[in-house]
Amino acid sequence: MPLSSASAAERGRAAALTASFLRGTIAAGLGLGAIAVLVMALWISSPYPDSGAGGAMHVAAALWLLAHGVELMRPDTLSGAPAPLGVVPLLLVLLPAWLAYRAARDTTEPDEGRPQLTVLGAVTTVAGGYLLVSAAVVLYATGGPLTASPLRAALTLPLVVVPATFAGAWSGTGRSAGPLPL
Repeated sequence: MPLSSASAAERGRAAALTASFLRGTIAAGLGLGAIAVLVMALWISSPYPDSGAGGAMHVAAALWLLAHGVELMRPDTLSGAPAPLGVVPLLLVLLPAWLAYRAARDTTEPDEGRPQLTVLGAVTTVAGGYLLVSAAVVLYATGGPLTASPLRAALTLPLVVVPATFAGAWSGTGRSAGPLPL
């Protein structure tokens, strides 16, 4: 029994949405991996590594969250009171924003044989994949030397990811020179 063209179109759209979701998770993973490589290189070259590779990976996860604007808390201080760490170097913010932008732009660029996603579809799927990885990183970082509040992270992470994916999806449709819809 041959498949109808409507079901083929639905399967193509489902495949495009799944690929878009995976692009978001890959973008988050690439950003996390880049920061992890830098942290591990510094840990290896350190003359007195304190907490081992696990501690270095927790610091990498916390720095990745810091790059998204999530305020971190350092519970172990000399005074005994937790100290916040919230100042983000601007260059650190550029990497995750660019990766989310690029993933959404690549999702909405026209390609032969692939159904075209809408801007809203691209933003929700790419940001959804990215934020799923972010939730796992927040849970992983809670056991390290720098912790993040899950509620604060849930409020802060979308403020970086969603505008970056929206800008990428908007420019991928070829309307980058036009005004953004309000």
